[in-house]
Amino acid sequence: MISNASPLIFLSKINQISLLKKLFTSILISKEVKDEIFVESKPETIDIANAIKQGWIKVVEVKDNIPIGIEGGESSVINLAKERKDKLIIDDSIAIKVAKAFDIETIRTTTIIFMAVEKNIINKKQAISLINKLIDIGYYISPRYYSAILTKLSS
Repeated sequence: MISNASPLIFLSKINQISLLKKLFTSILISKEVKDEIFVESKPETIDIANAIKQGWIKVVEVKDNIPIGIEGGESSVINLAKERKDKLIIDDSIAIKVAKAFDIETIRTTTIIFMAVEKNIINKKQAISLINKLIDIGYYISPRYYSAILTKLSS
């Protein structure tokens, strides 16, 4: 599994970066994504740095980082997912459309929470709490999608 910066940062901000390790064993990020994450020293980057030290988040070079008309980190992980024929955790809607144009399967940060419920890592009540925490720290979810999430987690 490959990840862009924002899912790592958001999950770290709500103290749930470990969900990625429990769900996927390891996560690949590009050097560009690592640089975006560590542009400034912030509290949420500590858990990400520890995950890199522990080796379950791996920083890898993109062999053929061709420009695809979007931001550096997002462009690099899309190129990495193309190279490795792997799935991508990414939240930016434009980057998702670009990834899908390359037949790359994408999941969002909220999908990680749903997957954790399906694997019995967390329960539905915890999932709703985590979704609300994401929103509280600035993760955007449209009202329609939020309503769908609550419906799915309340059933």
